[in-house]
Amino acid sequence: MTVTLNILEIGARGDGVAEENGQRYFVPFTLPGEIVEAEPRDKRGEGIVADLVEVLSPSRHREPAPCRHFTVCGGCALQHWRRDIYAGWKNELIARALTQRGVVVPAFEPALAGLPNERRRADFVVRRQRRRALAGFHERAGQQIVDVEECFVVTPRLAALLPPLRAVLAGILPEGGSADAVVNDTDAGLDVLVRPHKRFALSLENNHKLVAFAESADLARLSWGDRTKAEPLVTRRQPRVTLGDAAVELPPGAFLQATRRAEQAMREAAASWIGDAKRVADLFAGIGTLTVGRAWRATLYESDKPSVAAVEASGRKFGGAKLTAVHRDLFRNPLMAAELDAFDAVVLDPPRAGAAAQSVELARSKVPRIVYGSCDPGSFARDAHVLQEGGYRLEKLLPIDQFLWSPHIELIALFARAPLRSAKAKPGELR
Repeated sequence: MTVTLNILEIGARGDGVAEENGQRYFVPFTLPGEIVEAEPRDKRGEGIVADLVEVLSPSRHREPAPCRHFTVCGGCALQHWRRDIYAGWKNELIARALTQRGVVVPAFEPALAGLPNERRRADFVVRRQRRRALAGFHERAGQQIVDVEECFVVTPRLAALLPPLRAVLAGILPEGGSADAVVNDTDAGLDVLVRPHKRFALSLENNHKLVAFAESADLARLSWGDRTKAEPLVTRRQPRVTLGDAAVELPPGAFLQATRRAEQAMREAAASWIGDAKRVADLFAGIGTLTVGRAWRATLYESDKPSVAAVEASGRKFGGAKLTAVHRDLFRNPLMAAELDAFDAVVLDPPRAGAAAQSVELARSKVPRIVYGSCDPGSFARDAHVLQEGGYRLEKLLPIDQFLWSPHIELIALFARAPLRSAKAKPGELR
């Protein structure tokens, strides 16, 4: 049985939210102000997920979606929303999360808007079905694979990889077998890690097929296996990214910021806000995206051993004594306040779960400035509250939309305990 619903707002997952007879409904691909017919399907939390049947009264902010796979592919949720309204909603997600935690919300910096076809990393999923292979993304809220023929999110180089990837893996994967293809568009070209869902040994013939695929697709590198034990099958050019005056040679399947523009915006914000700090700690550092290649003396802490090794190699080549990488799991073993007090500034960019334990120690520390990068407003607001209770002020916040048409929003923020003079600042001015 269908229900007629008035969509009130867009929820944090990108679905339209409606209230009817005391019941909350979540309806994907709808917009605020629309009247829709929907069919209830499953319970979710305190509400019911409903499938959209028909838009009876469309919003004036509704636009045609550019992609033929929209509403089926799980990659995008909001292609139908006018871009300026959509961008404002993403800012509201951050402000709402902070307000709910009692954090004083600063005036936001002008947001970095996402652009089509600029995402440089993707995890494609590939599955063999009879004599062919499907390649693309999982469908929305399901395990079926959408065989992607076009994508308006990833770079053209990534999109162009899908046809030859299908062709080669159709002859290698067992019937019904599947794999992830983790692809990074690096300065040297595409770096591809094929990660089969069930391990199996490559025959010599299949190894040769993959090497030929790397040659014909002009890959920089092609690797096989789990990320921690990846086997490079062929390295034609060493994958790398340039960070300031340094370069980092990447391990297979390395985590990169989704877009180059976002990476640069975050690096520039961190450098400007840190100012003339001499000693910087980079927590949850990854490959050192926010701190490598700068003038300060940086100590990077990261739990992923391949990333630590990559930073160490870059430090030997470009950083000299200015760059140190430390293998440390900050979830289990956060830096204590006394350790943090040795630094003039701290940079952290934790996973989506945030940095709950580390934030407690930061709040107890005397570090003058903290630059916090986050991909989740909820965990960021929780940690911001802890820092605020410890005496820090949330001074600046830059929203960064590098996950175009999704409900996800990145941000980078500055917390200050005491003024730290920047080389570009006037005496007494807080930058």
